[in-house]
Amino acid sequence: MGTKTDKSVFAVTVTTLLTFLIASRIGTIWILYPNVLIAVSLFFYCVRQTDEDASLLSSSSIFGLATVLMYTPMDWLFSRKVHLIFYLRSDFLANMTTPIVLILNWVVFATLAAYFYQRLAVICQTRFASDPENPKSGLIGTAMLAAGVTGISAAIGSIAIYALGGLHLWEWNATQIDRIPQIASVPIFVPLAFLLTFLLCPYFFGVAGSLLREQHAGIAGIRCGIFMGALQFLSFLLFYI
Repeated sequence: MGTKTDKSVFAVTVTTLLTFLIASRIGTIWILYPNVLIAVSLFFYCVRQTDEDASLLSSSSIFGLATVLMYTPMDWLFSRKVHLIFYLRSDFLANMTTPIVLILNWVVFATLAAYFYQRLAVICQTRFASDPENPKSGLIGTAMLAAGVTGISAAIGSIAIYALGGLHLWEWNATQIDRIPQIASVPIFVPLAFLLTFLLCPYFFGVAGSLLREQHAGIAGIRCGIFMGALQFLSFLLFYI
């Protein structure tokens, strides 16, 4: 059953894709700021609603912020030290780190992924009745199913977003490392890292009532950011060395 929050999350997803499509056509990074404002406004509106439980969205927002704070240093390493990615458009503090507007949009992406996983897990638990003789197995099974769908969606989404940005916003493989295979100009280790990272959602969040203890959204985000950065770095080393 759909909710107002679901509709808002869907709206943010669509506007995000459209915003990156527009940015890829006109070649400016500033157009991405309105997307952040739209997302924050819709998320804040949903959280403030009194007629609907917005705990999933609020926890997903905490997860998104924690994930990006942990992952950003890895992108700084890729861009400033390894020179694997070169940002073509300037922003505030552009000479110090990744453009702020991209970091803010990453928070939106991580929030959407977290909400999608948690919402899908709830739907799976409702639709697919667990084994009454072994309820723990049923909970873990539905969590893994939700994580699988989330991981595949995140991998495909990363290809779409990075391919769009690759036209005017950034350049991958600026050092011309020949051994990095690509999908639509995106190094294959990028979607691979997203896939493997979000397959671990049951570990990040935990599963209530099962062998995995349910985790606070901030702890889940810290775990996710560490894993994402580590997986991208290790995947990159497979082709770099």
